[in-house]
Amino acid sequence: MRKVFILLFSTLIINFYAFSQGNLIKQKNKKFKTSTGIKIDGEIGFLEVPENRKNPSSRKIRLKYVHLKSLSKKTNSPIVYLEGGNGISTWEADSPKDLEDRVPLLKVADLIFLDRRGSNDKVLTYISKEAYPKDFFVSEIIANQHYQNIAKSALKVFHKNNVDISGYTVEEHANDVNDLMTALGYNYFTLFGFSYGSHIGMSVIKMFSNKVEKAIFVGADAPNQAFNFPRYLDHQIRKIGTLISQDDTLNMTAASFNNLVQETILKLRKKPIVVTVKHPLTRKRINLLIGDFGLSLILRLDIDDANDIPIIPRLLHTINNEDYSILTWFIQKRMIFALGISGQSIQQQLSSGASIKRWASIQKEAKESLFGNVVNFPFAAVKDYWPTKKLSFDTTLSLKTNIPTLFITGTLDCRTPVEQVELIMQGFLNASHIQVKNAGHEQAQWNAEVIDEIIPSFLKGKSIPSGFVERKKIKFIQLTGKVSGHPSLK
Repeated sequence: MRKVFILLFSTLIINFYAFSQGNLIKQKNKKFKTSTGIKIDGEIGFLEVPENRKNPSSRKIRLKYVHLKSLSKKTNSPIVYLEGGNGISTWEADSPKDLEDRVPLLKVADLIFLDRRGSNDKVLTYISKEAYPKDFFVSEIIANQHYQNIAKSALKVFHKNNVDISGYTVEEHANDVNDLMTALGYNYFTLFGFSYGSHIGMSVIKMFSNKVEKAIFVGADAPNQAFNFPRYLDHQIRKIGTLISQDDTLNMTAASFNNLVQETILKLRKKPIVVTVKHPLTRKRINLLIGDFGLSLILRLDIDDANDIPIIPRLLHTINNEDYSILTWFIQKRMIFALGISGQSIQQQLSSGASIKRWASIQKEAKESLFGNVVNFPFAAVKDYWPTKKLSFDTTLSLKTNIPTLFITGTLDCRTPVEQVELIMQGFLNASHIQVKNAGHEQAQWNAEVIDEIIPSFLKGKSIPSGFVERKKIKFIQLTGKVSGHPSLK
C-alpha cells in the first residue's frame, strides 16, 4: 500500500505542475479571412504564466495566441507554429495575404500561432539615452565595448522594474508551448519551428517528447548551436563567388569576387569612411564612421537573404569606388543595433550557451576569419557580463529522437547552414531533409513546392525522401550603370 500511495502522490505532483502553470484569459471567437475570401473560424486569447516558473514571487506575463480551426473535417494533430526573429507570429492571422499562404496547412490540421514570451513586453527593451556612438561601426572591439556598457545599464533598469530576466530561456519557452497545448486540451501536437523557433521546438522534444507527434524545422537551430562558427560566413562568400562566376552578365570570376570582398574589408579597416544617416528616434542627420566591422555586420545579417544577395557585388564595388550610397542604406537599416538591447533576445541566447569545446573552436576560427567573430554579435560581446542560470537540461548535448521530422534548409542559408542541419540530423533517426536551391534563411519555407506539396504530404503521414527542390536562380545586379531591383538603389 505504501508503494501505491507514493506512486499516486508522485503522479499527483507531476500532474499539478503539468496543469497549473498556465491559464487562458481573454478568449474570444473570431472569423478570419484570406485574400481569396476563404473564411476560417478561430479563437484569440492569452496564456498567462509566471515570468519564471522557478520563482514563486515572479510577476505574471501574458502570451498572445491565435487558434485557427482546420478547413478539413478529418484533421491531424494541431500544428504549433513557433516563429524565429522577434518571436511574434499571431499577426499572420490578421493579414489576409499571409493567411492565404497558410491554407495548405489548414487543409490538414488546426494551426496555432503562439507569440514568444517577452516579444511584446516593453519593459524588456532598453533604449540608451546616451548620444549615438559615431564610431560604433568602426571595429568589433569598439562595438563590443559599447554593447557591454548598454547591457550593464539595461540590467539595472530591468532589476528596477522588477523584471526577472532569468525567466527568458529556451526552457521557459518550451514550457509555454506545453502549457498552452495542455490548457487547450491537446495531449498531442505537431511542432513547426522556424529558425529560433526550431531551437524552442527541439527543447520541447527534450522535455515533452511523449506529446510531440511530428516536427517540421526550417532553418534549424539546435539548443547546442546557440553560437555559430565564423567559418559559416567565410563559406558563404565562396558560395556567392561561385554563383557570380556562373552569371555571364557580371563578367566576374569567383576569385575576383573573393578578392573584392577582401580588398573592401581591408580598405575600411585601414581607413574608415564617413556616411550621413538619420537617427532612428530623433530623425536628425548624423555622421557615422564606418570601418570593416560595419561592412562585416551588414554581410553577416544580409548575405543569406536571397532578396539582398543580388546587390552584394555592387555594394562592394561602389565602396571601392568611393560611392557610399548603397552602404548608407544598409547602415541606416542596421543602426538600431547600437541604440538598445532586447533583454529577452540576449537572455534566451546566452542561457543556451555553448560548450567549452565549441566556444574554443569559435574563438580559434574568429582569429582566422576576415570577419572576426561578427557572426555572434552582439551575444559574444556580453557573454561574460550577463547573468545566466543553469537550465534543467544540458543544452550542449545533442538531441536523439525517433519522432518523424522534416528539415528544410536553403542552400544559401549561412545562419543555419546545411552542414549544421546535417549535424542535428545525426540524432534524428526518422528524419528527411529538403534543401531549397538558391534560397536563403528567410526564403526556404515559402518555396511553392515546399509549402503546397511537401509539408502537407508530410503532415498526412506520407514518406518524404531527402532531396532538393528548385528556387529561381539569383539574378545579380550590374556593378555599374543605372539599374533597379533593390530598395537601396532608389
